[in-house]
Parts: sequence; structure tokens; C-alpha cells
Amino acid sequence: MPRFRATAVVAAAALLMAGCTTGPGLAKTHSPRRTVQAGAEANPTDPSTSTKQSAQAGKPVDPAFASERLRLVNPCALIDKDLLETVGTPSRYTSSNYTRCSNYMKDKAGKSLGITLDIGYSLTSTDIKNATKTLAGLKSGEQKLSSSCFITVVTQESPAQAVRIQVTTGTGGDSTEACEPGRKVLEGAIRKLKGNPQKYTPTKGSPVEVDPCAVVDKATLAPVLGASPRSLPFGLHQCSWSAQSAQMQIDIKTARVPKDGKFDPKSVEVDLGGGVKGYQALKETSYPSCELVVVRTKDSGDAGEVVEFIVSGSKEKEFDRCQATQAFAKAVLPSLPAT
Repeated sequence: MPRFRATAVVAAAALLMAGCTTGPGLAKTHSPRRTVQAGAEANPTDPSTSTKQSAQAGKPVDPAFASERLRLVNPCALIDKDLLETVGTPSRYTSSNYTRCSNYMKDKAGKSLGITLDIGYSLTSTDIKNATKTLAGLKSGEQKLSSSCFITVVTQESPAQAVRIQVTTGTGGDSTEACEPGRKVLEGAIRKLKGNPQKYTPTKGSPVEVDPCAVVDKATLAPVLGASPRSLPFGLHQCSWSAQSAQMQIDIKTARVPKDGKFDPKSVEVDLGGGVKGYQALKETSYPSCELVVVRTKDSGDAGEVVEFIVSGSKEKEFDRCQATQAFAKAVLPSLPAT
């Protein structure tokens, strides 16, 4: 069972020999921009798209895809060496967050083949409508862009989530060629996910199992957003709430922890009480925000897990954003695992 590590690149030998024995890392993986903005239309779906597979709101189409289960699944283990060898020669694995794993390998002809798997991937209502195919017995959609193929398998319809694979064949490649190995690998990953997939073993204080939408109550949101803000989950570790002219967000993620604590050049240290420190930065943009990062775990190599709190609002909405962000963090911290 792997322990969390946020290393820049997961060791190839360990992954290839032990089937992903290491947790998520921090290396950036290549992934083209989504065609929709994060979180846009993430909740509503058209009833006309429902099939026998459909489940009630908040429920996955199969218990294996429940969010509380997926948060602990190691995505690298779902695309292990044995599975990738069915489409080529695996290389080293990289991971930029809890739910993503990539392998930039070679296909059976020796050409470049990049594979990136995401679990708990948020979809829009349009994505759901376009999921007109079937893969591994589930609704599936495909999108071809240049030399890349994106394939999603719908695991929950409200809020809409999927297991997604991106396969890139390299410059000048054919996206149709990318879809074939993509289907094969994704089907194998779904099969593993339905079985007994390898999971992370959280260290003390790790927030990976926390449902970000569930740890924030209305009383915490009310001073900034009023009594009835709109909740919008994104992925498995992010949640935001919005009202007219303002938004609040919590993001749980892996991060390289700077020696000086400055996650941003403008970061300043703040005391959140109980011996907990945060690092906040005020962003004076067209929609000003205050971002506050609280470190929850850190290893000897400064790889860690953090919780980021963000409060933003239009320039016309005058309030102390950083004061509101600190109050937000102080209200949520007691609900997080103790460090």
C-alpha cells in the first residue's frame, strides 16, 4: 500500500516493477485546454440523455465509482505496466495531483504515445449529451483533436463525473490512431477500478479523503455569499460556492512547499490560531481575490499536501477579502484531519 509522496517524478523502476507503489507527484503533465471552463454547467443534465445506466442525483452509476472510494485510488495503479504493455512499451510515470497519472511511452511501432488518466473528472451537461457510445458497459464519449484523442466513461451523472483518458500520438499523428489504444487502456482501467484497485495510505494529517463540499457549512459562507449560495463541486478535491458578485472556494491538493512558505511572490504569513500558520496573497485582478494556503503534510523533501482557501468578488463589491479568507479557513480547519 503506497504512502503519499509529492515527488517531481515517480520513480520508473518502482512503478514498472511494483505496479505503482508510490503516491502522486508534482510533475506537470501535458494536457490540452478543455473546450469548456472548469466547473461550467457541471451539475445540470438533460433528462433525455438518461438510460438504464443513470443513477439518482449524487449517486454513481456503480458503487465502485463513489467519490469517497475514488479519492483514495492510485490512478497510476489503474494503468500499470501489464496494461500499458498491451499497446506499447511503458516509460516512467508522472503525476501532477491525486487523481491524475501519465506515462509518455512508445507504441508497438516505436512511436511516441502519451497516455494520461484522470479519475473523478468533472463533465458538463454537453459532455453527457455527447456520450453516445458505450465502453466497458458504460456511457462513453470521444473527442478527437489533431493528434490527440480524449475518451470519457461516465461514472456519475449528477454532478457529472467520468474516468477520462487522453492519448497523444505526437506531432503529425492521427487522432483516430490515438483512440484505438485509448479505448483498450481505458477499458482495462475501468475493469481494475471495479475490482480491488491499489490505494494510497494517507499519512497523519492528510486531507485526501475529505469531501471539500461537506466540510463547509452555510454559516461560514453567509457573511460573504448570503443565505443561498450555489455549490459547485469540481473533481474530487475542489468545491466552490457562488452568489451575485462573489465566490468562495476550497481546493485540496499536493504541492511543493517552498522553504520560505511563499507559494506566491506576494505571500505573507498569517496566524490562524492553535499553532497553525497560513500563507496568503491578495490578487488585484479584474475580479480581486485573496488566496490562503495552509500546509497539512510535508516530507523531508518539501513535498506536501495543502488546503487552499480563496475568496473573490467583483471590484464593485467592497469587503476585506483576506479577512474573509482567514475566517473561512478558521471555520474549516477544525473539520480537517489533525496534523
